[in-house]
Amino acid sequence: MIASPTLSQPPVRLVIHFFGTVQLYFDGRDLTATIGAKPLALLAYLAVAAPRPVARAQIAGLLWPDKAEDAARYRLRHLLWELRRLLGKDHLQADDENCRLDGEGLWVDVIELQQGCARFGLDQANPASAPMDVPALQQLVALYRGDFFGRLIVREAPIFEEWSLVAQERFQLLYQQLLDRLAQAQQMAGDESGTIQTLMRLIEADPLREKSYRALMMVYGRQGDRAAALRVYEQCKLRLSSELAVPPAPETEALRRRLATDTPDAKRPDLDHALRLFHAGHYDAALVACDAAETLAIEANTRHALALLRAEIALVRGHADEARRLIQTVRQILHPAPLRQ
Repeated sequence: MIASPTLSQPPVRLVIHFFGTVQLYFDGRDLTATIGAKPLALLAYLAVAAPRPVARAQIAGLLWPDKAEDAARYRLRHLLWELRRLLGKDHLQADDENCRLDGEGLWVDVIELQQGCARFGLDQANPASAPMDVPALQQLVALYRGDFFGRLIVREAPIFEEWSLVAQERFQLLYQQLLDRLAQAQQMAGDESGTIQTLMRLIEADPLREKSYRALMMVYGRQGDRAAALRVYEQCKLRLSSELAVPPAPETEALRRRLATDTPDAKRPDLDHALRLFHAGHYDAALVACDAAETLAIEANTRHALALLRAEIALVRGHADEARRLIQTVRQILHPAPLRQ
C-alpha cells in the first residue's frame, strides 16, 4: 500500500520508501522487483543527498569499487539509461558530471523525513524556538517504518554496504530525536496518554536511554500511579544490568526514592539554589541547577517555577523568543489543554 504523499499538487508519479521494506511505485505500479537492488542503491544514495547533486565519479566508485574508473563509469551510464527509460527523465536528472534526484511529482520518505527534521530544528544543537506541532511530528514519526534500506543486499558493493550502515545509524538517531520532541509536544498539550505511548516507543527504539525511563516515571508519578512508575524503574534497572552490567544513574535512583515516598517536593532546595545562582549573575550555573531540579520535579508548582526561572534567564540574555516559549510552557502546566475525544 502506498503511503499518502504530503503534497497532492502536482500529482505524484514516483513514490519510494527506503525505511523498512524498500518499495518503489511509478504511476501506481510496484516496480521494486523489476528495478533490482543496485539501481535502488543508486536512488537511495541520491535521495539522502537530495536536492544536492552527486558527482558521477563518486557514485561509480561507491557501486563498482572493484572496477577500473572507465568500466565503472560505463556501468553507471548504462544503469542511468535503464532507470530513465523505466521512470522517465523528470526525476532522475543527470549531466556529464553529476546526478540528482529531484523534480515535481516525486515523493521519497527519506527526503520528507530530512526536510521535516530540518523544519523542527533537529539539525541544531539547541533548538529552543523549534515548533511543537503534534500532528506534524506524528506524520514525520510515521515515515520511519524500519531501518534505512531494510535488508536489501547489494552484491559486490562493499563500500555502499558500509555507507548504508552509517546512514542507518544516523536515521535511527533522527527517529529517536523525533520521538523525544513528540513526547515533549504531547506533554505541553496536556496529552499524557499520548506522552506515555511515545515514551514507550522511544524506550523500544533505544532501551539503554535512561533519560526516557525517567521521563516515563515522572508522567506516571504526575498521574499518581506510583506502582507503574516503579515498574518502569525495575525495567530500566534490569535492562542496564543485563546489557551493560551497570546500575541506574544517581538521578534515576533519586527519582525512584522520591516516588516511593509521600513527602513534599524534595527538589525545592535545588530550585532555591538555582535562584541564588541567577541573582548572583551565574546564568549557566543556574540553568544546570534547573536541570538538576527538573529531574525530580513531579509537582506542577515546581515545574512552573523552573520554567519561569528559565524564561527570566532567557530575557536577561536577550532571547525573547525562547522566553515566550517557556512562558507558554508555564501556561500549559497551569492549564493543560483538554484531550480530544
